[in-house]
Amino acid sequence: MKTLNSTLLIMLLFLSFSCDDILEEDITNDNLQTKYPIEGTVVDGNTVQFSWQNLDGADDYRIQIIKSHQVFEMDSLVSTNSLTVTLDSGTYQWRVRGENFAYETAYSFPINFSTQASTNLTDQDVILVSPSDNLYTKNINTIFTWNKLTSVTSYNFELIKKLSGEQTVFQEAEITSNSLTINDTLFDEDAEYIWKVKGLNETSETQYSQRTIFLDRVAPNQPSLTSPADQETTTTTVTFNWTNGTDSGNVKSGITNTIEIASDSNFNSIIHSASTPNNSAQHDFASTGTYYWRIKAIDVATNESDYSIVRSLVAE
Repeated sequence: MKTLNSTLLIMLLFLSFSCDDILEEDITNDNLQTKYPIEGTVVDGNTVQFSWQNLDGADDYRIQIIKSHQVFEMDSLVSTNSLTVTLDSGTYQWRVRGENFAYETAYSFPINFSTQASTNLTDQDVILVSPSDNLYTKNINTIFTWNKLTSVTSYNFELIKKLSGEQTVFQEAEITSNSLTINDTLFDEDAEYIWKVKGLNETSETQYSQRTIFLDRVAPNQPSLTSPADQETTTTTVTFNWTNGTDSGNVKSGITNTIEIASDSNFNSIIHSASTPNNSAQHDFASTGTYYWRIKAIDVATNESDYSIVRSLVAE
């Protein structure tokens, strides 16, 4: 019996360690070698490609870019051994480390480099500011902005509607400011819209920089309650289920469901409210009694459905 107990104890101690800790390679003492930029590099233009050697055992890499006066320009986790970043003219430091689920290396030694304005725009990028990329919205902001790029004399702007193909709905050239206001009637239906800006001077031009807007003005379907059935008697631990139906709009925004549980049918006394991207939720009732529940769906563009019908249950 003592031998059996000892074996069980060893097994329990072994299982107490995370499987990931056991399987992940310990990279704590490994050194990560950087490739570019090297110490003292001066980059012409605003586009910098950072690169470093792959490290066996590292799943991801954390890169930090620090501007003068120790201001963090970037602190990002990436899965590849390179990253292209657009930076304003100035002096910077960068460093990188390897990471996996259980371990991480030390950061590489900080490397100083700088960027400077160049009249050659070929390898530079226009940095777009607003609206943000992959924005889902029901209210279009028709003011588009981007950062000024040194050595650019004018900008070209394009707006493309993507719905069963691509259609250019607006173009404007020789823009001398770093913003543009367009007519909201150009957004004539729910669709994916791509806005693009490039910079030009007398001798060269950038590639287009682009972002996407998803215009979605269709409210989600009214949720349909599945279980528990109306007036069903249950235990005090209840799993609620419902469906949302098929989105009929041109743009399929993600949906978050809000469940509300109340002690009265008018929902004046809500005892629990929670949001979930799923179609199921569980709740433990503190006391027995009759309760009421309903669901509302809200999509990423902030369109809201009607509340579902109200059902009651008796928790015993």
